[in-house]
Amino acid sequence: MLEIENKRSGKVLKVDPFWLRDHCRCNNCINVETKQRKYNLLDIPEDVEPLFIKFQNDGTFFDIEWSDNHSSTYDFNFLYQSLYEQVSNSKQHNTSRTPWNRSIILQNERHLRVNLTDLISSDGAVKTLVSALIRYGIAFIDEVPPNAEMTELAIRRVFPIMKTFFGEMWTFSDVKDHADTAYTKEYLGSHTDNTYFCDAAGLQILHCLSHENGMGGENFFVDGLHAAKELYSRHLNAFELLKRVQVPGEYVETSQYHKYSAPMIHVDDITDEIIQLRLNVYDRALFNTIPQTEMSEFYDAFRKYLKIVQSSDSQWTLKLQPGTLVLFDNWRVFHGRLAYTGSRTMSGCYVQRTDFLSKARVLGLIE
Repeated sequence: MLEIENKRSGKVLKVDPFWLRDHCRCNNCINVETKQRKYNLLDIPEDVEPLFIKFQNDGTFFDIEWSDNHSSTYDFNFLYQSLYEQVSNSKQHNTSRTPWNRSIILQNERHLRVNLTDLISSDGAVKTLVSALIRYGIAFIDEVPPNAEMTELAIRRVFPIMKTFFGEMWTFSDVKDHADTAYTKEYLGSHTDNTYFCDAAGLQILHCLSHENGMGGENFFVDGLHAAKELYSRHLNAFELLKRVQVPGEYVETSQYHKYSAPMIHVDDITDEIIQLRLNVYDRALFNTIPQTEMSEFYDAFRKYLKIVQSSDSQWTLKLQPGTLVLFDNWRVFHGRLAYTGSRTMSGCYVQRTDFLSKARVLGLIE
């Protein structure tokens, strides 16, 4: 290990020499236009080492002459904050997301809304919308004319649209165009979509275009992040089990057979931060990923989790009206609806997770 002490701050940078040489950011190592590395890793000698190190006068940058005749300049503070230990510690105290139950989200509902006119004309409104999605996992666009074309216009102002076998934009009612309970008038419990996909959609969008000659159909939302944290604090063993057990999901219809297994609670291996929640009691496939001797413990944990998710304190219920479009984080927020009567038509789409996070980074909302 190489130890480099900043005399001004007293901090000591402890790094692997090869790693440091690999992270040179000079024009010979990095393409300034593409931000990509320009060299083959094997171009660097395995035994490369610094010949001398010298801090510049400001004490922030230091220069290194390497044994492979390469010269590098580094930002000490940038490297120090980039170390595993610092990254792990900072993300464990992530304050960009606010877990919520019904009372908390109602207190903050004013932060979740923008109107379409502002969204189209103002980059600030775009940032407000994406910021709400990062912090609370849900946001609304108001004053959207109730048709699929305007739904699409509103979303494309902010994100590209994800294409699946449902298409890009989709319009649905109780006509059974697909083998899915969503295409009925029945009650739908809290769930995330696409548990059968290898890469579930990052965002889901819903817009009620019309509801005629009937009642019901209220939508409800639950913050899975809050529910998972409650499970952690109340039933740690249940949390750890749902973090570990692979739960299979599948979708089967003519010409389509999607299948994937993953834990209900996905935690980052480095930071222990909850990064994805998967919950869909409808799309579960044959459950054969653990021995039968462990089934009782699994179902007990699953039931504890569902009791938190389905509690009245967790669930925010509201009636989606024509003209209001809701976006929610499909890796975090569970959604469902009450049964309804009459004729109701919805439009919507998905956004890939990578496109959602890319937009948030461009806006400076996350790293």
